[in-house]
Amino acid sequence: MNAEDLLRISAWLSLPLITLGTLLHFVYDWTGQARWVALFASVNESYWEHIKIAFWPLFVYYAALFFLGGSELPGFIPAATVALYSVPVTMIATVFAYKRFAGRNILYLDILMFIVTMLMSLMLFVLLSAELVASPLTTGLSLLFLLALLIAFGTYTLRPPAEPDFFIDPTNQRYGLDAHEQAGDQ
Repeated sequence: MNAEDLLRISAWLSLPLITLGTLLHFVYDWTGQARWVALFASVNESYWEHIKIAFWPLFVYYAALFFLGGSELPGFIPAATVALYSVPVTMIATVFAYKRFAGRNILYLDILMFIVTMLMSLMLFVLLSAELVASPLTTGLSLLFLLALLIAFGTYTLRPPAEPDFFIDPTNQRYGLDAHEQAGDQ
């Protein structure tokens, strides 16, 4: 696998990945609020949950590419790690930037920023994969950083920090699973 292959595959799969991320906004409800689904699907309207639904499709995509030949590229793991770290950074930066001017969330702009975030991650991944030649130490450190990110995404829905900017649901001022619209009904 080479950089041209990654570019071609990423371009073809960008729309399915964005669609999958969008569907993850609804999967928790579609499964009757299955607790295990909360690990990768949105459970409330916090920024964290929207970052999560962009992160997981990209993570699965990069992992699949790795096993389908991406491991041949010496910079693959660091490139994927940086691209995955770009998801929260890009989403928060773009949403907060437009909110600075608009003064509020606007649904179509939130959706656009979600799309921009996923496309930026894909582009960053392709560019870095083509340019990086990582040492074993760099790859090892990248895996540690990736593990930290996976742990965060795997736990902060179930036990979110009481942090009012990213983890709180703005519709009801609650956190995590307790912020789900039907949490009081259970």
